[in-house]
Amino acid sequence: MVGKEKQESLWKNRKFLSLFCAHTISLIGTAIGTAAIALLAEKLSEGSGPRVLGYTLTIRILVFLFLGPFAGSLSERIGRKFQMILTDVVRAIVMIALFFVNAEWQLYVLAFVLHLSSAFFTPIYKSIIPGVVGETLYPRALSYSTVAYNVSDIFGMLIGGLLIFYFGFEFGFGVDAVSFLLSALLIAVVPFSSTGKKKEKERARLLYGIQRMFAVSGLRRSLMLSLQVSIVGGLAIVTTAGYVKNELKMQEAFYPVAMAVMGIGAMAASLYYVRCDSNTQKLWGNLILPAFLIILAVAALFKSYVVLLIAWFISGAGQGVFGIISNNLLAQNSQEDERSHVYAAQFSLSHAGWGISYPLCGILASVYSFAVASWACLVLMLITFIPIILGRKS
Repeated sequence: MVGKEKQESLWKNRKFLSLFCAHTISLIGTAIGTAAIALLAEKLSEGSGPRVLGYTLTIRILVFLFLGPFAGSLSERIGRKFQMILTDVVRAIVMIALFFVNAEWQLYVLAFVLHLSSAFFTPIYKSIIPGVVGETLYPRALSYSTVAYNVSDIFGMLIGGLLIFYFGFEFGFGVDAVSFLLSALLIAVVPFSSTGKKKEKERARLLYGIQRMFAVSGLRRSLMLSLQVSIVGGLAIVTTAGYVKNELKMQEAFYPVAMAVMGIGAMAASLYYVRCDSNTQKLWGNLILPAFLIILAVAALFKSYVVLLIAWFISGAGQGVFGIISNNLLAQNSQEDERSHVYAAQFSLSHAGWGISYPLCGILASVYSFAVASWACLVLMLITFIPIILGRKS
């Protein structure tokens, strides 16, 4: 792997620092913008905000799943750096356009453009980091990214709530637009090469990344880890609010606390994991899957908010560590000139898991109960063991 292992600290790597700041700023803006979009959905269809948000979430999954793989091919034609700047600018324009939305269909069109831009930005950003920081520091870079994601999500929503309370939800769109423009500016000043413009016809194949994902065992394992994360993550995202309010009969304020605990678990585990030796890291990797099964069963059996908090903390920890392992496998099993394809394919295919867990958990929790949804996720998790067992036998 091309890298800069000689660097003692990631924070002395100016390229990484600029990219990290760009991504973190856009994440905070996105969290604020997400809160604003939720309120816009309620304004467009009073009393039917969840339905409108559900449709926009469906659009997101479909775009990521079916159009995400093309991110790598596009980057070969226009360059990775220009692609990231362009998608940031497009997302800023979408945020500004949201000021003028007065019909549901307009929101859906803008949601499509917004999520398409994200699908063409995120995997390219991730594919660049291994070459910028090097193999030795890459796991630590991933742990910092996990912290940035969770901190921006928690504090971004908090800041967004305060800004929206004082200035109105439209102000959130403006903040998000500015965050994307700042991200584009920071990326523009990073002096990295736009590796990846058509060098080989093989790389130009639109589905090259997907073919590689299934052909290389390490990449298949990376995808499996992402699918397992989508099962426990999907359960938490879709069902926690309803479970806390309707089944535990608690105030809505306890819902964000539970989600924050999951984020704290992810941050703590990620930072600890990268400081462990290789044997301890292997032990972590072997314990997480059984831990996922246990928390799914315990959460289903014991109707308790305290149990939920403990389960979600462990779930977040597992998701954080699996995220690092998964991205490590992507970097270790791909070359620099094919990485944009591989990361784009993994980004797309991993969302197939979310596309299953979101509606499944939502329907089961609404029609039956949180416990039924949790048991269903446990069954799905057991199913993911099948290819693992078959792979070891072969």
